[in-house]
Formats: sequence, C-alpha cells, structure tokens
Amino acid sequence: MDYADHLAVIRSVEPTLAEAIAHIRNLEDILGWIPRENLTFTSVDLVQQDEYSYDFLVPWHDGRRCLAFGLT
Repeated sequence: MDYADHLAVIRSVEPTLAEAIAHIRNLEDILGWIPRENLTFTSVDLVQQDEYSYDFLVPWHDGRRCLAFGLT
C-alpha cells in the first residue's frame, strides 16, 4: 500500500484525521504539522525497525492513539 491507499482507509473511519494528514509527504512536513495541530514534541518517539526504516510515533489529541509515520 502507498500513502494514498493508507489515507483512503483512514478516511473511511476517521475523515477529520485523514484531512489533517493528507498533505504530509516527508519528515519536514510532519515536524511542521505537529505544532499546527497543537501536539507536542515531548511525547513523540522514533523507533528503529531495521537499518534504514523508522517509525515516527506522534500521540494524537485523544491521548489513546498514536499516529505512526514510516520513514526511510
């Protein structure tokens, strides 16, 4: 699945969230988006998956969920 496919799945259950992240294409976009969403950098996490891949975890507003952005 590519990013558009993931967005379509998210949009089917959480349209507001899909709209909020639709423009994100890279780490720079994520880092600019976090303060615009009034999220904090203090609770983000970067988890290494392998030599080249990371998951960038950003807690969502409700505090129960994290958004996981795959980075290479």
